[in-house]
Amino acid sequence: MLNLETIYDDYLERLQEERKELYKGYEKWFSGSSAGSCYKKQWYKINEFEAEPFDARTKRLLRLGTIVHADFEKAIQEAEPQDNVKVLLEHEVKIPELNIVGHLDHCLLRNDGKNTEIYISDLKTLAQYSWTSKFGRNAKKASINSVQQSFGHYELQVATYALGILKEVMSDDLADFNTSKINFDIEQILHNISINIIWYSKNDSKMKTTEISTDALHAALAYWNGLNDFINEDNLIETIPPNGAIGIPMQDWECRYCQHSKICKGS
Repeated sequence: MLNLETIYDDYLERLQEERKELYKGYEKWFSGSSAGSCYKKQWYKINEFEAEPFDARTKRLLRLGTIVHADFEKAIQEAEPQDNVKVLLEHEVKIPELNIVGHLDHCLLRNDGKNTEIYISDLKTLAQYSWTSKFGRNAKKASINSVQQSFGHYELQVATYALGILKEVMSDDLADFNTSKINFDIEQILHNISINIIWYSKNDSKMKTTEISTDALHAALAYWNGLNDFINEDNLIETIPPNGAIGIPMQDWECRYCQHSKICKGS
């Protein structure tokens, strides 16, 4: 008899390998989706330490998110086109100055001949606990280190993508973009940008959309600048244990789910 669970899990494994092709050639780059992550975890990644694989259940849960993402993309593609609107889906975002590459879910660009309006959104699927923690009666506030203020991992991620889009669309305004100094007037450049996260509950299909303050751009820059400075300046990162330095980890729960936890705890 066929073991359908094994067949499906093998299929997911093949999809995961295909997904890696998106980042072929960028093995030494940080992923935009890792914004706000532990500095040491980032160091392991760019130095190509082998990560512990996800178990079958986790891979299936991740696949649910991928399916919802695909539905959203198809819905946008089939929607009535709007005048003077350019639609970007799964758009590759690169910020070489900060060693970042990633893929933004959705970006709409509207140009009226004078100004460019930018609407950015990233879709996040949440399990029941995460949904309740974020939107329930006793919702928890995100707290990633002091420099990131009240912005969580997902907010920093979409803010990172927004920086990449701004660099791409308004390159003249971001001429000073580099790892040590970012000079641009948020109010002057960003008055026509909207940065959003679409939240989707995997438990009951509830949805919410939240607009992220452009202050998240400063927080994202602080994170990536701090990460690059830390990795470039500290030659003993591999020996630093959990909680042995600021940014290792960024949040207490990271170590419980980290794919490098075994090797890190042995450092």
